[in-house]
Amino acid sequence: MTITSTRRLFLGGTAVVGSAAALSACGGQKSAEEQQKAAEEENQKAADEQSQLPSTAWEVAEYDAVADGGSLTLAVSQLPNNWNSAQTDGNLADLTDIRSPMGYGHEILYSEKGEKTLNPDYIESAELTSEDPQIVTFTYNKNAVWDNGDPIVVEDLISLWKATNGKNEEFLIVSPIGWDQIKEIRQTDDEFSGEIEFASPFADWITVLYPSIPAAVSSDPKTFNEGFTSEPTPSYGPYVVSDIDSSGGVITQKRNEKWWGRAPKLETIVWKVVDQSQAPAAFANGELDAYEIANGDELAQAKGRQDATIQVTNGLTWTHLTMNVEGGGGVLKDVKVREAIARGIDRNAIGNAVVGPLEAPIVLVNNFVYMPGQEGYEDSYEPLGSLEFDPEAAKKLLDDAGWAAASEGEVREKDGTQLAFEIIVPADTKSNEDRAAQVLTNLNAIGFKVGVKTVPSDAYFDEYITPKNFDAVTFSWVGGQFPESNSVNLVYPKDSGQNHTNFEDERLADLDNQLKAAFDEDEKHKLANEVSTMIAESFAIIPFYATPNIVGVKDGIVNYGASQFQSFDWTTVGVKA
Repeated sequence: MTITSTRRLFLGGTAVVGSAAALSACGGQKSAEEQQKAAEEENQKAADEQSQLPSTAWEVAEYDAVADGGSLTLAVSQLPNNWNSAQTDGNLADLTDIRSPMGYGHEILYSEKGEKTLNPDYIESAELTSEDPQIVTFTYNKNAVWDNGDPIVVEDLISLWKATNGKNEEFLIVSPIGWDQIKEIRQTDDEFSGEIEFASPFADWITVLYPSIPAAVSSDPKTFNEGFTSEPTPSYGPYVVSDIDSSGGVITQKRNEKWWGRAPKLETIVWKVVDQSQAPAAFANGELDAYEIANGDELAQAKGRQDATIQVTNGLTWTHLTMNVEGGGGVLKDVKVREAIARGIDRNAIGNAVVGPLEAPIVLVNNFVYMPGQEGYEDSYEPLGSLEFDPEAAKKLLDDAGWAAASEGEVREKDGTQLAFEIIVPADTKSNEDRAAQVLTNLNAIGFKVGVKTVPSDAYFDEYITPKNFDAVTFSWVGGQFPESNSVNLVYPKDSGQNHTNFEDERLADLDNQLKAAFDEDEKHKLANEVSTMIAESFAIIPFYATPNIVGVKDGIVNYGASQFQSFDWTTVGVKA
């Protein structure tokens, strides 16, 4: 997909947790006005806490103040098993990071405040020229080429649209969002000019303006699905992959000779596969130039490095417990059981167990579209009686569902079946292990039998999450700049490339169409919160906490590090002159 409007899977994630949402008033229900006021106050509280952090924390340097040359060494958790980000197996945060210097996602630029502008290196112009039907007219930069020298043209966009609109099931896609609402893409004046006509209104039309792969990749299902499992898709940015050392787990990028824009400063970018357990030491020892810090132990190690700075900003990442409703031998199919799990987990304790001494605001997430403090955020659990830790309420839900325990501390049973399920965790990922351990402790205390199974980290997504081969997992979602467009896909439809729950709510279909067509911001926020409440009602995903970006960066490196919205300009990333 052209822009990261889909949510991306992330293995670890900095673990941060916050105070519980406002409780219902004792002795009666709140009025609609009181609920709205409480939601606004809670959101303002979260906003105040997060306002302590900047949106961008890296050292800024003008282009001419950056030295020519040098290398930047970064860590990833695995080599890509598919370099096509639009294909199901390519929906990984690591791949998005690796492809970023290769142009992926850079047709739209994001400022420190999240403001969006078209990148003239790719798109000369684009505008909404008709509202009924919705038609967008665009012109590409005629100098833009793939790394083999072929021009980037309208036909590339047409081919990508046909591959990702969901009509041909042979294409295994992450998401059809936006593409499935296009009626036709037409070339107009020349191969660089065209127009998109939408079959139904789509407010986030800028997300489908530019191709991320050429027609040679997207025109054939086999090539789309399997053609780039071991080699990179073509670059269209300042850097190109020069070497892949599969045995050593190293990807090297060099300057792209076909790049038409301003010359990049760095000579090479190196991506090393490093286990999360080993990465902090690798950064502390100077083997890595920057590292995303995931927990308090890692922060302590990073602080031990004398020639580095710790950067902290707000983020777009949140952690959660996702349940496969067809897992656990059927015990997770009952929504009362899933709600009991949600109310039986102490989210504050999970955060405290994982976060340790991390120096960042602690904020719980109670919305599936917006982050706490973000405009539009409301507590989606408020209509459900909030989501506070309440083991007694959890026990009652289990009693009502027919899961009885002979005595305190024993595993509950129903019709001869134990109330048991398993959490899959990746090896050597402490934050993931700690979250799972707290879930186990909380739930086993109220009659569950929760087990934890550790699997190789490089198999975690490929062999367990993507094929839905699990009962429960706890990882992180990295949100995009267009949160309203992609949140429904977390639970609808069932075969969505981002729905790992095996659950779907048919009510979301029409609501999703309304949300995508909402150009008015107030209407968009209203519909988005209706979507979020419906997802909350499923109790198939239990959100934990918002995750700040905490990055250790070697001194002297500029225009790279921690940010919430701002995109990297890979032509200026480098070493201060």
